[in-house]
Amino acid sequence: MKQYPEADISSAVDLALACALLQRTQTGDLTHCPLMLSPAIITNLLITQLESLAQPLALLIHRVANNLDFLGEQLQFTAASDEYTGFLLSLAQEQRRQDSLRFSLTRSDYFMTQTEGLRQVEFNTIAASYIGLSEKITEFHKIWGNLQNETWDLLPNQPIAAVADAFVDVMKEYNVSNACVLFVVQANERNVFDQRLLEIALIERGIKVVRASLEAIGEQGELRQGHLSINGKIAAITYFRAGYRPDELESKIARQGRQLIARSTTVSVPDLPTHLAGTKKIQQVLTNPQLLKLFLNEEDIAIVRTAFAQIYTLDVQIEFEGKMMLAREAAILQPEQFVLKPQREGGGFNLYGEDLRQCLKNLQAEAGNAYILMERLYPPMSPGWGLRDGKLWEGQVVHEIGQYGILIAHGDRILTNQAAGYLVRTKLGEMNEGGISAGYGHLNSLVKSNT
Repeated sequence: MKQYPEADISSAVDLALACALLQRTQTGDLTHCPLMLSPAIITNLLITQLESLAQPLALLIHRVANNLDFLGEQLQFTAASDEYTGFLLSLAQEQRRQDSLRFSLTRSDYFMTQTEGLRQVEFNTIAASYIGLSEKITEFHKIWGNLQNETWDLLPNQPIAAVADAFVDVMKEYNVSNACVLFVVQANERNVFDQRLLEIALIERGIKVVRASLEAIGEQGELRQGHLSINGKIAAITYFRAGYRPDELESKIARQGRQLIARSTTVSVPDLPTHLAGTKKIQQVLTNPQLLKLFLNEEDIAIVRTAFAQIYTLDVQIEFEGKMMLAREAAILQPEQFVLKPQREGGGFNLYGEDLRQCLKNLQAEAGNAYILMERLYPPMSPGWGLRDGKLWEGQVVHEIGQYGILIAHGDRILTNQAAGYLVRTKLGEMNEGGISAGYGHLNSLVKSNT
């Protein structure tokens, strides 16, 4: 294993801080983000697959979001079992606006497998984070590689400008003078610098940014001729970097804020149907090729299915070890082959191994509608060196690749559908979760394989 002298570790920390790879600690202090000193290697074949997936997946989610009846039908039992999903679905059905301007900023996450290429872990339609810091880690590796005399061929990664330019385009489409972009944020946000990097890019493009929590929007927001107004400013775009956890909607005033946004003409990123189209349940439903035909042509179906993992409801019959049985029974029998996922975002909610087994044993049938079972993916491990809190560690790691996507549309008319850079999160191979903010993953970049 490669060794780094203490001076190099100190230089790496300095460089991380200089590259704005920053986050808050739980006590509010400033530190560098968890990061890797060794980029992840990607083959040209996987780069080609990654590029081919971006547009059809974004189009799929957009068309699903445009079909509120389909969402209602597929989510009805989930909504009955999960109060949070039920609230969002009810609000979406109340506010039907099929011809409205849509701006989706998404991220599709994949594992690299040994033999089957990229396999999708999930499709994030709300608060697809690290747009800012994912660009900065690539800048870090460009300089770090030079200092270490490495000849890395880094995959270009500039999502900040692409996303900021998309905000400008949507502001022009909205066409209200002196309007702003409203960032919906959490109190005491540790990942605030990732948000600020995009905010700076918007300000540089002449766009005013206002930051507020759902509670603040509920207290200070109002409708003015249908427009969402907060502190005297009309919010042309409302960009959610919060609001994806049930506990954020526990208070009455927070729910009022969320309802106010939905009932206004502001362009929500995402709007409610797009948010719902990114739920785990819909991801499971869309593995059905017959349902995919409702939204995509045969060519695009073939492309997206190359990345789909096996996902099941708990009560479906599957073939497992030569026998037909319920998916939940198979997972209880061999929990290491599955992941149990609730309808939650933000990391730390999935269940594995013995925790999965015990949950399924005790889970009532109706409550099971709030979960899906996914085959557990085991990507190949490779040696890696990372920094966390100024300390170097080394070990066998795996990488999760997320590709950002931008889609702008008026109803069925697509104005923009493009990829916009990538995120790599690296974790120790024995860890289950990989979220950076959740304390598991490390920021990383992609370097092209020389073979």
